[in-house]
Amino acid sequence: MAEQVPLPRLTEGYLGKQSKFDEYGLSNVSHPDPVVYMADDQTEVEIIIGTEESTRMTTKLLSYERKQECNDFCLVRCLGPNYCYLIRPPTAGFYKFQLYALPSGVAGPNFIGVYNYIIYCPKTHEGVLALPKQYPMWKEGCYLYEPLGIPKGYRGGPVHFKLSIPGAKNVQVKVGEDWNELTCIEPGLFEGDVDLTPPYPVGTKAKVNVKFMGAKFNTLIEYTI
Repeated sequence: MAEQVPLPRLTEGYLGKQSKFDEYGLSNVSHPDPVVYMADDQTEVEIIIGTEESTRMTTKLLSYERKQECNDFCLVRCLGPNYCYLIRPPTAGFYKFQLYALPSGVAGPNFIGVYNYIIYCPKTHEGVLALPKQYPMWKEGCYLYEPLGIPKGYRGGPVHFKLSIPGAKNVQVKVGEDWNELTCIEPGLFEGDVDLTPPYPVGTKAKVNVKFMGAKFNTLIEYTI
């Protein structure tokens, strides 16, 4: 059983709350235990942190054994005051998941470490998809419903996109040089199908570009297809 696997050696005081967690008004909406054991058939885990209004957060996902960052396998999605972190470990082993925060009224630019998890994934699962790359503006209240990943080399179609982007006026998925406008279903909610049947070169970028004000588009998330 995964629960019987002993934890790796960690610095004393590393796990769990750090000194600013409560002071910054943060809470564990899910997973109050900083040690997370995934089941054998589990490919992902979602950790939810509650925040006070305007608190900014960032994270690092690191493989303990390989001593390298795996941030392509962590997606942040925002629901109200909650930061929802979807984590898909690419291989078996232990992962350190480190959360950093900075309230809006605190001078930056350095975020402060506020909570540390250790996650154990007992099995390597075939076909685990990397999550889309996220740009800074994405973390300002956005939520991705789908797709949570697109296999490299996929040229079937269509792929359905659905996103919540507060304040957005226009949302387009740019694949290579082709622009695909999503439909605004209600204020801040966009969805639509994007055709991936054209013979795009492997490694083509599919970017979700968003216009808030004026004529400029900003890239919020990016897939490599």
